[in-house]
Amino acid sequence: MMTLTALPVLLQAQTPLVGKVQTRGDASFYENKTTISLESANLFDIGSESNYHLAPQIVSFHWQLDDVGNPGWRRGNTEWVVGAYYTPVINGPEHRFTGGLFGPRYNFVQPGSKWVPYVDARVGFAFTNSVNNDMFPGAQGQDFCFTFAVGVGTRYVIDDRWDVSVGALYQHISNGGLSEPGQVNNGLDSVGPNVAVNYKF
Repeated sequence: MMTLTALPVLLQAQTPLVGKVQTRGDASFYENKTTISLESANLFDIGSESNYHLAPQIVSFHWQLDDVGNPGWRRGNTEWVVGAYYTPVINGPEHRFTGGLFGPRYNFVQPGSKWVPYVDARVGFAFTNSVNNDMFPGAQGQDFCFTFAVGVGTRYVIDDRWDVSVGALYQHISNGGLSEPGQVNNGLDSVGPNVAVNYKF
């Protein structure tokens, strides 16, 4: 008799929790959800005389800024991405680029779909072991550079903890003219595929 009397009270106590979960929209995409990402890219020069080939390796922290919102195909949410990278230069005058990248990503989250397309834009800085671009045309000219990157792709949600992503990444590296007039500000534009493994916590 006591159990039957208490049942409506227990059901009523569950209601706020159910309501809270529903406002999230999706188990992997909601405000303050955080993710660690390991990203690898293979980028090819699209204009430099030095015919660069880069292999960025990026470790990033993702912080989701809001719950899923917006109607139709725009349904999704925004996250802030902060990362550090090490980029071996497979072909090119320099040997490496290291630095940081940060910026927003928008996830296009559709109800019930494990596939989540995204678009992101990040800016940052780079350090390299520059060489004289009088001797090596297309080289960066100084050790400190600026960079920005734009990415598009899709994530596949495995479960509430893990997802993987594949996409394309464009990156620009330039010293912003700080080396002029002694060295030419050549700049570097590269594009190619990238993959990432993401762990949510």
